[in-house]
Amino acid sequence: MELMTHLLILVIMSRLLGRIFASFGYLEIIGEIIAGLILGPALLGIVEPSKELAGIVELGVFLLIFSAGLEMELREIVDSLKKKSLLLAACGFFIPLSAGVGVGYAFHLGLTQSVCIGLCMAITALPVVIRFLGSANIIDSDLGHNIIGAAIIIDIAALLVLGIVFDTSKITSFKTLLTSVGSTGLKMIAFFTVILLVNKFLRSEIHHVKRTERLFKKLIDRFGEEAIFGLGVFFVMIFSAISEKLGFHFIIGAFFGGLLLNRDIIGEEYFKQMSHTLGSISNGFLTPVFFAYIGLQFSTDAFDQVWMAISILGAGYIFKTFGSWIGARFAGFDKVDCLKAGILLNSRGVLDLIVADLAFERGYINSTVFSILVILGISTVLVNPIIYSKLIPGKGKNETPTSPEHSQGDTQ
Repeated sequence: MELMTHLLILVIMSRLLGRIFASFGYLEIIGEIIAGLILGPALLGIVEPSKELAGIVELGVFLLIFSAGLEMELREIVDSLKKKSLLLAACGFFIPLSAGVGVGYAFHLGLTQSVCIGLCMAITALPVVIRFLGSANIIDSDLGHNIIGAAIIIDIAALLVLGIVFDTSKITSFKTLLTSVGSTGLKMIAFFTVILLVNKFLRSEIHHVKRTERLFKKLIDRFGEEAIFGLGVFFVMIFSAISEKLGFHFIIGAFFGGLLLNRDIIGEEYFKQMSHTLGSISNGFLTPVFFAYIGLQFSTDAFDQVWMAISILGAGYIFKTFGSWIGARFAGFDKVDCLKAGILLNSRGVLDLIVADLAFERGYINSTVFSILVILGISTVLVNPIIYSKLIPGKGKNETPTSPEHSQGDTQ
């Protein structure tokens, strides 16, 4: 079957099942993954993973991460670096990360594979958390603000650890890990120095005559309004290329490149146009293909390794919840708020699936581990609202959260 036929089938099926799941209040990505699972080798075998599809999926990942960066601002990350948020993030990230590494070693997996498992356990989906907080009516509370701050820090930390893993993929022991982390750390410092210098330059332009916005206008007058999106992609691709050159994955540069392109720098009108075009291409076409492709790669081997599946899923739930709970206790929240933080920060979404997919594509994890991590990623979206409604006491009628709904901005 030809590439275009495969794409057509994937797009139709993923969009259809995505909308069906959305109509029941769940994330569209669940339906999109299930569409790939049905069409792929695990069930019907209509569509097979291929290099051509993988190339299209890579473009989808680039735009997805670009969109995630575009929705945030550097100052939001700086503002999130508060004592309570840092405590929440530190415990909510490193405890499940360590647990994942421990589970991997318990099943005699290598260090790189174990770290990938721990990373997928540790990630929190920021868009899912925000919708969850809104439906629970605590988004404007002190707890809500600190949970959002912690989720931002966790996502950034996940990208940084991912960069280290990809740059030190041949680590075989903790000694080689420490050596590799040292060299990787120096390259990360160089990368972030470039990011901060570019941000400082762009910010200086804002405080003077907004020459950056004027430059955008001149280029658009010459090449047309369709050039807005192209210029944004070109800008972000520069940082992706730098990221790859330093040995990291391109998504690190894509995220921080998107982070630099905010409303203040390019102007509100141009920002909206770029964001709209990006959303149309990414969420309307490439993102469903990406998640369907994850479903295509799903292996029934996950059900052959029952104890491994139980261990990874159980550790993912228990240690992520416990880590966030203990972080909230250290931050001074009461017992009920600690339980809320534990459940809410145990929400996963796009980023952990991207990490699992990239690790599988590069051969860092096998099909069994990949499939278990996919189950872990989507199960929290289904189960967490039920857990929250059953365990949190004293809720008003309008405080019971529903499953977060998918929108154009669901990128984490």
